[in-house]
Amino acid sequence: MKRTDAMTGEGRDLDARALDALYNSAKSILNTSEKRGLGTVLFSSVNDAEGTFKAASHISYILTQLEKKVLLVNLDLGHVDGLGTYFETDGAKTLVETVSNSYYLSEAIQQTQYENLDVIALEEVGEPEFIEVLNTRDIKSKLNPLKNYYDLVLIIGPEAEKFEHYSNIFELADGTVTVSKDKTSDYKALKRHIDKLGLFNIVSFGIIRNSK
Repeated sequence: MKRTDAMTGEGRDLDARALDALYNSAKSILNTSEKRGLGTVLFSSVNDAEGTFKAASHISYILTQLEKKVLLVNLDLGHVDGLGTYFETDGAKTLVETVSNSYYLSEAIQQTQYENLDVIALEEVGEPEFIEVLNTRDIKSKLNPLKNYYDLVLIIGPEAEKFEHYSNIFELADGTVTVSKDKTSDYKALKRHIDKLGLFNIVSFGIIRNSK
């Protein structure tokens, strides 16, 4: 696959307006992560999977333009094809298959069309199997060695309203960004979700509102 440090002419080009809108958020995430030694950032939402993928994907690219190497990991079982909206990949193994058969999560890493931006995709599996993997395969310890090769590991989490086992996801993160549908979010549910961060000692980077 041909990789480039600039946007390609393919149909999966990132939205320039979104890149501009999210630039300051990316800078804030980077500055805080460097100051506080944070390596893993979770992007989550109450009910906005599309906005979460959009924010995480665009911010990942912006970080590469700030001379950082980024790994983006999809853990949203409800949207296993979400990364395909923005990235071309080289068809390597997926997450559950890899951690079920190997200690090395690096075997699931796929290159994208963007230089210094790689991804780990999630395949379609049943929720019980996915939860078992989260509970028994020690994803966190498998992610830790990858921090030696990437400046930041960004994780896309499932929608909180549709996934009852979010503690397994929170445990993977040093910090988190919460994505909210502009003017349409359930603010009580959003507050409950954010309040849980304190229970896991996770740094909050605040809320990104998806205006689309």
